[in-house]
Amino acid sequence: MVCFVLIMAMTVVAFCSVGQAQGSKQEDSSTLGLGSSRAQAVDTQQLSSAQRASGVADASSSVDGVTVTEAVDATEATQRSITVKDPDPVVVPIAVDDTNALAKQKANEVCTLDPLPTAPRVAPDVNDGTWQSGVASAYSIETNDDGQGNFGVTNTASGIALTHQSITVAVPEDKSYLVGSICEICYNGKVVIATVTDTGGFAKYGRALDLAPGVYKAFGASSYTDWGTRNVYYRFI
Repeated sequence: MVCFVLIMAMTVVAFCSVGQAQGSKQEDSSTLGLGSSRAQAVDTQQLSSAQRASGVADASSSVDGVTVTEAVDATEATQRSITVKDPDPVVVPIAVDDTNALAKQKANEVCTLDPLPTAPRVAPDVNDGTWQSGVASAYSIETNDDGQGNFGVTNTASGIALTHQSITVAVPEDKSYLVGSICEICYNGKVVIATVTDTGGFAKYGRALDLAPGVYKAFGASSYTDWGTRNVYYRFI
């Protein structure tokens, strides 16, 4: 009986000794969740506007004494700069003799017929040595004669009929060789490209040109009497 009791006591002691885990100690919770805290810190950090504007700054945050750094992509602050050159100033005629292909060709050579809407309009340089100045008178069908004392006719030296819209000019009779050429006329900074279609005996009055209705109307005169005589710049092109 005594032996049985001793055996049972020794068995209980052995079982308790085995049940105690070797190396067991209190759990250290100081590192729990550190990885998730780091991830959250990176996801939620905000960069200042100054850092992003520089394109080279780093964004940093600290979790439990550990510094996490995120480099800012320099391309985020990159800006595109586009420079557009302003259009050159252009001389744009206010009227061209569209009935004459040569007049349109010459107009295109010395002026701009289809300018950009934003291109500044300027007057031609009448002091470049290619222009002359002189007095221009005006005439119309009512004052036009056939050389035989008949007025109110449409006859011209070139045979091209004079109309109330003709963008043409007459030159003195001694310059009849200019008939068919193109005359560029400038008045108050405005330009008209006209065809020389007629001659007249007005040189003795000190006049260089006689303007047809389409020309003086383009310059703003309502009639040949409204125009009267005015100083203009002109050249044959």
